[in-house]
This record gives sequence, C-alpha cells and structure tokens, in this order.
Amino acid sequence: MENSNHQTKISASELANLWTQYVNDSLARCMFRYFLNFVQDTDIIQVLQYALELTERHLQIVEEFLTTDGYPIPKGFTEEDVTVEAPPLFTDTYIIVYLHIMSIHGLTRYAGAIGNVTREDQRKYFIGVISETLELYDRSTKVLTEKGIISKPPSFNNHQKVEFIKKQNFLTGWLGKRRPISAVEISGTYLNLQKTMVKTVLELAFSQVAKSKEVRNYMERSRQLCNEHFKILSSMLIEDNLHIPRTFESEVTDSTISPFSDKLMVFHITSLLSSAIGYYGEAMAISQRRDLAANYAKMITEIGLLAEDGMNLLIENEWMEQPPLATDHTDLAKNK
Repeated sequence: MENSNHQTKISASELANLWTQYVNDSLARCMFRYFLNFVQDTDIIQVLQYALELTERHLQIVEEFLTTDGYPIPKGFTEEDVTVEAPPLFTDTYIIVYLHIMSIHGLTRYAGAIGNVTREDQRKYFIGVISETLELYDRSTKVLTEKGIISKPPSFNNHQKVEFIKKQNFLTGWLGKRRPISAVEISGTYLNLQKTMVKTVLELAFSQVAKSKEVRNYMERSRQLCNEHFKILSSMLIEDNLHIPRTFESEVTDSTISPFSDKLMVFHITSLLSSAIGYYGEAMAISQRRDLAANYAKMITEIGLLAEDGMNLLIENEWMEQPPLATDHTDLAKNK
C-alpha cells in the first residue's frame, strides 16, 4: 500500500514507460531545437515552442523519477546528434505537419503507457502528459486548418439509413463486385496514409544528407517501400472515388548539409516503421472486407522486416541503447 511514509518501487512496466519516453523526447528535443532555428511563420513558431517546452519538462521529470529510484539516466540523444545551425532541410509547412503527426504518435504511446501504470505519482504524471499532448495536437491542428494545409478525410454526400448486414458477402473482396469501403475502414486507411506520407518525406530528406552510404541506402529502401504502401492505401479510397491526403515531398529543400547524426536519423525512421506495425494492425482489425485486411497483413510483414534491418544497422554501429533488463540468474550462477 502507498502512504505518506512509503512509496513503492516503480514496476518494470513503469520503468519501460519512463525509459522509452526519455529516449524519444531527447530525440524530439533535437528536432525541435533545429526547427526553431530557421522557422519563419509566427503561428508555427508558437506551436514549436510549446512542443519544446513540453519535451524539456518531461525530460526533467523523468530524470527525477529515475534518479530517485536508483536507475541510470539513458544517454538518448544529445547535442552531439544535432547541428542547430545547419541550413533548413524542410519548409515551415512540413514542420507543422510533422508536429501534428508526432502528437498523434505521442498520444498513442501515452495511452498505452497509462494502461500499465499503478503507482500514484506515475498515474498523475502520465495523465498530465496525455493532457499536454492533446493540447499540442489541438494547437497544431488549428494552425493546419487555418492555413489550409491539412487534408481533411473524405465526407459522404449520399443518403444514409440504419441497416443491418444481411449477407456474408459484406466481408468478401477478392472476386466479383466489392461493396464500397465503410466509414470505419476509411478512418484507419486515411490516418495511415497521413503517417506514411510524413515518413516518406523524412526518408527523402535524410537520404539527401546522411553521411554514411549504408544509411543513405537504408533511407532510400525505406522511402521506396513507404511509397508502395502509400499506393496500396490510396487505391483503397480511389476505387470508391474518394480523395487521398496531399503529399509534401516538395517541402524538402536542396540542402545536403546534415542537421542530424546518422544515429538519430536511423533511429527515428526505424521507430516510425515499428510504430506503423501497430497502426496497420489496428486498421486491419477494423477492416471487415477481406481484401483490405489482406493488404494490411502484407504491409505489416514488409515493414516489420524493414524495421528489423534498421535495428540491425543501429546495433552494428553501436547506436542502439539497451533498455533495462531483468536479472540473468543463470549467468550469475555460471560466473560465481
């Protein structure tokens, strides 16, 4: 029991939440500091400053949690991984789109984190983090909407009525006439299109500035696969005469001077690819047409293999920081 005289040690799940957030927020701090050095639009600057303030505050609080419980602070990403004075690699337009999508990633992670938190201070902390990230999402969406940058998901202009499914062919999609895509299926497809687009732009930019040939090749492979997935996802909507989100490859500048370390860039893309597995899985779970579910299953396999290659690249270069591990009692016994 928790009381004023006793605080239980953080659990492994809570440690995982804090460790992961520290590493990810240290990366975000590098990105935001670089963006703020050249962004011009005052509305976007305000959202960026808010995002950086959140990141700095979260890093400080997580450090306090870990130190109090006797855990080391992860190295994460530091000033060694960012050159703030590097020329702009992205336009202001892409930066606000990036912030919008990253806030969605944050909300997903923090919602998952809160599900395995029991200690009171951890509960209160992550409830606050979710609230702050919702505010970031709201602010970035407001700017995107007011500036006409965001591509809103399709609307239905037909007449709807309450009906119940009467035939099994509602689930089919391989042969013959397919039923139109449902609103539920569109929601997952459209979000994955937006997220894939943001990854593709990062991969294009990173392939342009990476120092290592191996890293450049990985970025190009990732971009090609994400382009293929964008086409697959787009076809799900275009088939029913529905629009797809706009793309932002033209928002990458011609700079070849890298603002980020190869370590940061590979970690960032690998993390986003790994996250895509979860987003694809969720969209697959709500797809009731078999052909759509099969598309997601195929894409999960492909992106999982690519993410694994990214992990191998990080490990080969000793860029992958090891998360906290359970005690290896067998090894201890052998070395006694």
